[in-house]
Amino acid sequence: MLITGKPVLPQTQATDIYLTALAILLTLTYLLGLLFRPKKKRLGMGTDSLVVLILYLVGVAGLFAVATP
Repeated sequence: MLITGKPVLPQTQATDIYLTALAILLTLTYLLGLLFRPKKKRLGMGTDSLVVLILYLVGVAGLFAVATP
């Protein structure tokens, strides 16, 4: 808004909102992983990283579902 002088939120697309929500969810997962340091490792990574990987893959698949008309 500071650069264009017009409100930004009314111009957002469904994909913008979806990607923002996905980024918030992934950041929250890593934040919880930092707070509750998992001791166990699965497939050579911590539980938080495994959850982020799964969320990312599901998120990319969901992005194709949201983006296709």
